[in-house]
Amino acid sequence: MTVRELNRDQLIELKQTYIDNYLMENENRNASYGELIWADELVDDDTVFENFGMYDFVDEDFFCTAGNC
Repeated sequence: MTVRELNRDQLIELKQTYIDNYLMENENRNASYGELIWADELVDDDTVFENFGMYDFVDEDFFCTAGNC
């Protein structure tokens, strides 16, 4: 499935990944728990669509839909 076909929980997981990758590359640190909790508010959907648009995903790529919740 494409990034635009993801459900809200999957999209939030990608936002958390985006924040963590961004901070590691630009500030040489991992995201805080607070930043991860607020990922949906800190990163807009269009940013995720732009940065992950070239990938194809399956449910198993995400913690929330791989039978872990």
